[in-house]
Amino acid sequence: MFWKRNEGDVPEEEAAPQQPAGPIRIERDAQRPATILRVAGELEERDGKILELFKEVRTSDERITVIPIHATRDDHEFFVEVATRPWTPESIETTLRTVSIVRDSEYTDTPLDILSAYPVPQDIEFFFSDSPVALFELDLMRGDPEKPEEFAELFREAASRHWGTDLDYEISCLPLVEDLLTSALDADASGELPPILNVLVEGLGFFTGEVIRRESGKPAAWETAGGWGDGLVLVFEEFTLDPVGKARAFLHEGEEDSISFYAEYALRELKDSPDNAV
Repeated sequence: MFWKRNEGDVPEEEAAPQQPAGPIRIERDAQRPATILRVAGELEERDGKILELFKEVRTSDERITVIPIHATRDDHEFFVEVATRPWTPESIETTLRTVSIVRDSEYTDTPLDILSAYPVPQDIEFFFSDSPVALFELDLMRGDPEKPEEFAELFREAASRHWGTDLDYEISCLPLVEDLLTSALDADASGELPPILNVLVEGLGFFTGEVIRRESGKPAAWETAGGWGDGLVLVFEEFTLDPVGKARAFLHEGEEDSISFYAEYALRELKDSPDNAV
């Protein structure tokens, strides 16, 4: 990140002092607070104005994060995240949750940049963008994988906000969901599939499972997968279903692992099949 003033045709003797050129560099493993102060100083040297350091950002449901630098340039506000340590799964998760909170706050449209001492992982770089599918996935980070019914409702509400469509828990909605997700993922792909977070897998899986449960009219409960793997499965008297696993397959493999076909098959079998697993 760097800025350069446009001096036009100002005579050399009257021109403003030359600003620093090139990106702001972060020292690896340096103390983060001291690095943040140094970065803030350099931003001001490049025509930025610091509005607040260690800015607290909160959402309407009281999720809170702290952004190191809140600044402005040419009357345009922006945030800057600063990372000095190597990236780990934990730091990636923490950073994604930070981005999610910013996007769900009053600063939803405020640009958010990152300065990192180490190469920024693809997942982080992608979710700092304004890609529609990135924003949709970030919206799902509020979901609790231990509360599948609530997560399914969050998926339905997020679809309404981002896609402008009202989904019901009906089997007829699943082909539309497939088309919308396929289009979103294709639109953001540049030769490779965009990063797919677990929250997207879980949100789609729980929504699909709730469609099956409600359409069937039969008692069922979400339970720990046990021998099926991680996460939750949907247990009927007749069947144990793994809609989250099917959602993962669909998101990675496409229509050959259709969730709508899976749901239709499960509902047919639930009518009068012997004890089995799907």
